[in-house]
Amino acid sequence: APGGAPPQPMTDRETRTGAENRARAAKERHPGFDLYVGMEGGLEEDSNKKLRCFAWMVIISTERPEIEGSARSACFELPEAVSKLVRGGMELGEADDQVFARENSGKGDGTIGRLTHGMMSRTEYYRHAMLCALVPFLNPSLY
Repeated sequence: APGGAPPQPMTDRETRTGAENRARAAKERHPGFDLYVGMEGGLEEDSNKKLRCFAWMVIISTERPEIEGSARSACFELPEAVSKLVRGGMELGEADDQVFARENSGKGDGTIGRLTHGMMSRTEYYRHAMLCALVPFLNPSLY
């Protein structure tokens, strides 16, 4: 579903908004499910002017009142060669492809897979944040 965020979100707020918008768009376009999930990857500059990569997960329910769970992934610093291309207007997946001489990295193991030499897949990178976003649904009496 469309996220309504820039093609390459460059702040925490843009990234979280993109994930929430994706979950809400999925809910509108595909009624009948109990939960709707939105994911958005983004970048932000840290206090040392380094670009860090992360993702937001947002899960919303169809219950009334609506329950929402959200969590942010861990983050990691991008190599300067990738950061330079992204700062020049390129999306992360394209920059990754160019720097690492590959294709469609945004659909495969992603930047994290390349930088960890396959020790962490893109799926595994997102998994922890997704589980954390489920916390309110696993403990509804507390939320």
